[in-house]
Amino acid sequence: MLSKKERKTYFEYLGLGEYTEENILNVQKKYFTRKEDQDGKYGPDTDKLVVNLFRVKRHAPHFSVEEFKCHCGGKYCTGYPEYLSVKLLKNLESVRVKFGVTQVTSGMRCKTWNAKQTGSVSGSRHTKGKAADIAGAFTRSNGQRDKVKSFWYTLSGSNYCYHGTANMGTAVHCDVK
Repeated sequence: MLSKKERKTYFEYLGLGEYTEENILNVQKKYFTRKEDQDGKYGPDTDKLVVNLFRVKRHAPHFSVEEFKCHCGGKYCTGYPEYLSVKLLKNLESVRVKFGVTQVTSGMRCKTWNAKQTGSVSGSRHTKGKAADIAGAFTRSNGQRDKVKSFWYTLSGSNYCYHGTANMGTAVHCDVK
């Protein structure tokens, strides 16, 4: 977890105002769906959110943290169950720069939501902040998706990339080590 000094620095860098209980609550209200997660206290869930806000802004400026939010809708988690990998964010930014507008169709997943997804595996990198499924105008054909896959493997820390499974549609799964 960030130290109190680091929290103050992150709040300032992110334009969240001074590091106060009121501003912590404001951040929680903006990003957390469930009321019980909005308490104005800086704990592990808020730490994950603030670090993720920082990492996305710093390493993937063409994206927003909301794009990576778990799709459980607050049913099982705050929406930000894990720290996003800096490697993942840098690599996704590289994809965006090379291919154009990139939409994250599935980012972080809490373990419960992940278990309910068709084709998902236990221990998925989505549950570790190390995977994203992406789509865009550049993933409409199989050949285009193959180009994304080939490019992904040229990037630092890339681990696995695939497309073409029944539940993926035109999306491409990309993950890092």
